[in-house]
Amino acid sequence: MPKDVPVKIDAELKKRIEEFILRGENRFDYPSVKNFVDKAVLKLLKELENKRGKNEE
Repeated sequence: MPKDVPVKIDAELKKRIEEFILRGENRFDYPSVKNFVDKAVLKLLKELENKRGKNEE
């Protein structure tokens, strides 16, 4: 498996994520920007894979 390479994130997007995770209970669900991005990307990938699976039927 290839070595993980850091991925840079847009400064404005990072700022928006930081503001979001500091509000209310979000800080417990997303303790860091990395955690938020990981969860959001995984959710999006699952949705896209499900959509593609339905389109192939």
